[in-house]
Amino acid sequence: MFNLHLIYPEILLSLMALGLLIAELFVAPKHGRLMYHLAWLVSIIALCVVGFTLSDASHAQGMGTLWTVDPFSQFFKIMILLITVFCILMGLEYEALPPQHSGTFVCLLLLASSGLMFLVSSVDLLLTFIALELVSISSFILAGFERRNPKSNEGAMKYFLFGAFSSAVMAYGISLFYGATGGTKLIGLAQTNGPVFILSMLLILLGFGFKASIAPMHFWVPDAYEGAPTPVTTYLSLAPKIATLGAMLRLFSVLLPISVLDLTVLFSILAGLTMIVGNFTAFFQENVKRMLAYSSVAQAGYILIGIVSGNTLGLEGVLLYSFIYIAMNLGAFAVTQAVAQTSPEPGHDPYGLQAFNGLSRRSFGLALAMTFFLLSLSGIPPMAGFIGKFYIFSSAVETGHYGLAALGLVNSVVSVYYYMRIAYHMFFVPSTNSTPVSVGPYLYGSLAVAIAGVLLFGIYPEPLIASVQASAHYLP
Repeated sequence: MFNLHLIYPEILLSLMALGLLIAELFVAPKHGRLMYHLAWLVSIIALCVVGFTLSDASHAQGMGTLWTVDPFSQFFKIMILLITVFCILMGLEYEALPPQHSGTFVCLLLLASSGLMFLVSSVDLLLTFIALELVSISSFILAGFERRNPKSNEGAMKYFLFGAFSSAVMAYGISLFYGATGGTKLIGLAQTNGPVFILSMLLILLGFGFKASIAPMHFWVPDAYEGAPTPVTTYLSLAPKIATLGAMLRLFSVLLPISVLDLTVLFSILAGLTMIVGNFTAFFQENVKRMLAYSSVAQAGYILIGIVSGNTLGLEGVLLYSFIYIAMNLGAFAVTQAVAQTSPEPGHDPYGLQAFNGLSRRSFGLALAMTFFLLSLSGIPPMAGFIGKFYIFSSAVETGHYGLAALGLVNSVVSVYYYMRIAYHMFFVPSTNSTPVSVGPYLYGSLAVAIAGVLLFGIYPEPLIASVQASAHYLP
């Protein structure tokens, strides 16, 4: 095992996770918030280390036995660590999390993030599988962390069953890959055709599809997202999806391009199906968490268009849209958490659409922020979401995938309807609940950063585009 120094951030997160788990035995529940502060602090340290490697390519980037550390992987690691920090901050103000298990909660989050960082660097299917399992096991437990909530238990159980099935399928695919090529490495393959090899790649794709919630492997998403604590829902809707799509981008655009495997048509169908299923099912949702869950399925379809395109613009589009997606989706879930925790009306679903009734009168700033996030998710200028979709759809046009670009545009128009349903309830439906919505300092800070991202990168995207272009380089 060579070049261990390349994965110091992953090692740091893993050691801290285990340390916090042990510390939980000695820290009283009333001091449980200390665990959260230590967790986001070490995540920021890891973020700084990853940022340093981008400026010192000669010493901090290179190839290991199982992994590669390059600007491409480092960009995804930065996104994963940002998500981790903000979800931990959201957890500080989520009242339903048991304080006596604070160490376990942040330990699982850090382990999942560590697994995702290994995933985006992996160039060996063995490490890919282990990383995915580390993420899956941590995520199963996090999804069911509200043990007194039946929906949380149900969602976690469905997530576990679908996850176990997808892991078995992927393991079988890797075994076929080993049989066809004589190894599990993804670099320097002599054998890239034949029925066994193609079948192995299809089964591996199924495993990835589960994590990225690509239709038709998305069935676990609505129940798991609805039942999980909102910080966990936010994490599941962002980190595993973005990291898995990053790993797919490296595998199917760089190492084994889908054009070589003759799978372009299949990927185009998956992208179209994922957008349609996500957007048209979100139409009928009355629960905002379920609506955003189906929205996240649709967003995976948009990002998948960049992988289908496979050109430089598509690669940059995936990075650009993923980064912007963090700001707009994180902000939407942060507002949802704040609204749901503020004196829900008896007998009403705290995450139902009616909970947003009259929000503009109870907290105009929060309603305005939510509107910005929804407009950005719809892809309406001058919000940042427009820039991301423009890059993705342009890459499809540049490579001749006109039908896919048109389908993406139609789906974007369709999505405006259900996103604006929330805005309609906030501004035009009166509420019988006059309780002002309170937002704590950590949630407030997360919201401020998300709003800044959505507005700044929409009006002045050049710095982000320059960073994406500098990061769209990979090894080997």
